[in-house]
Amino acid sequence: MNLTNTQFEFGGKLKRNLIIGIVVGAVSLGLSALNDDEFHTRFWTNWLHNSVFFTGIAFMAMFFMCAQIIAFGGWNTVVKRVWEAMSLFMWVGLVLMGVVVVGVWGHMHHLYHWNTPGIADPTNPLFDRIIAGKVGFLNPVFFTVALLGFLGIWAFWAYKLRQLSIAQDTNETASFDYYKKIRKWAATFLPLGGFLSTVFLWQSIMSIDPHWYSTMFAWYSTASIWLGAISITIMLIVYLKSKGYMEYVSREHLHDLGKFLFGISVFWTYLWFDQFMLIWYANNGEETIYFNERMTHYPVLFWGNLLLNFITPFFVLMRNDTKRKLGTLFFASLIVFFGHWWDYFYMIKPGARIAAFEAKEIKEGKIPSHSSATKHEPYTFTAVEEKPVVADTTHHTEAHATEAHGTESHAATAHAEAAPLKAAAAAEPHDGHQPTAGGEAHGGDHAADAAHGDGHGEHGDAEHHGDKGFKLGFTIPGFEELGAMIGFLSLFLFMFFTNLSKASMVPMKDPFLDESLHHDTGVFPSGEGKGEDDDHGHH
Repeated sequence: MNLTNTQFEFGGKLKRNLIIGIVVGAVSLGLSALNDDEFHTRFWTNWLHNSVFFTGIAFMAMFFMCAQIIAFGGWNTVVKRVWEAMSLFMWVGLVLMGVVVVGVWGHMHHLYHWNTPGIADPTNPLFDRIIAGKVGFLNPVFFTVALLGFLGIWAFWAYKLRQLSIAQDTNETASFDYYKKIRKWAATFLPLGGFLSTVFLWQSIMSIDPHWYSTMFAWYSTASIWLGAISITIMLIVYLKSKGYMEYVSREHLHDLGKFLFGISVFWTYLWFDQFMLIWYANNGEETIYFNERMTHYPVLFWGNLLLNFITPFFVLMRNDTKRKLGTLFFASLIVFFGHWWDYFYMIKPGARIAAFEAKEIKEGKIPSHSSATKHEPYTFTAVEEKPVVADTTHHTEAHATEAHGTESHAATAHAEAAPLKAAAAAEPHDGHQPTAGGEAHGGDHAADAAHGDGHGEHGDAEHHGDKGFKLGFTIPGFEELGAMIGFLSLFLFMFFTNLSKASMVPMKDPFLDESLHHDTGVFPSGEGKGEDDDHGHH
């Protein structure tokens, strides 16, 4: 096969349009700051949302490419340069996440309630024993290391792999020395990326809800950005083919990418269901708070997530031939890309809205209900037999309330029977520890609040955590959110096309190039089912 037109030229109308998109994003961020609360929560959540999402896509492009290299995957060689160019956006991500880190140190935003001054100090009225128990993990120093230190390591690995890949084009030896070096760098990246990315996501996203935790969260959020990376890879290839580039990328390659898009969408759905089902079944307060909040006050985000990211790609891509029709594949990829941007919106906005309300309470001289306030003295147990551990949520609520406030236990029990999920969210000890002999009952202040029936449980009623009614930019994305997404996407594509234009789009000396050029899935050996589109993506 003759390889022609392998050098991408970035300029003209495409560059101008992307610059316009970046300006649209900047204006949208500015408008979100004007139409905002006193802590500029909408602005900061939009910044964090898009920074993590697009940086995560760059990371997963690198991770997926390294996994293919280590697995001796030859089919993807002709699209490898697309992933290399995408991965280099992590350098831009360092700057974007650096702004979030500066905001933490300078207390410029209140995205993270654990960053409230004095919240881990037992002598401070704002003391929160749950956050204090996590202070070794949730603190500005470790936050900086996780976001900038880990991201810097990944960006350096991406730079080295890109450097070796380009050098391979001209300097490869008969013994494939450069290929061996590439494999070593790819192999070392996988554990660095696999283990450190969990901490990166815990710090940047999950710690917005500091009283909640899920062992499935890192898997779930990683699968989401993985699908974002695959979907944008497909859309970029289809676009480049429509412009006369990448004629060597056949329907066989796109079919494989379509299978990954379909299969990982099912995997993401398994993680979505697994996380939700296990938390729902256990009905532990420290876990149910997350889903109770979103199902109760953000049903469009909650159910829309499943519609966009499972139902649509599942039914569109279930047939083999739809993975070979460029128009259909592009449409499915566009839905999946937007769906997982929506997924990260769903992860960030509700928790940040609560954190902003807590910041407002503190500024007004109030003490957030789940802090260890002086109005609710912590209580202790002198012996285990005085208070046996009861598994049932209703009795557990009543037991805590009786110890803390005696006669008011019946009100708490009635509340629990009326709404067991909300009772668990309000009354369950939030650090997961059961009372012990002579020990302090962690989360006792939560139970006391539940016993009073004042709606002060973790993520409690609207009168405590502020208005939970419809609010554009939080309940659903508004024009400012969509504009910010366009801006960050334009920045991502601007950097992508800039890097893509700096080298040949075909790794000429890659030992698997010939295999990739003749790749055949064998799905349609007779030529049937290739769809109505030609190999160049014209419709």
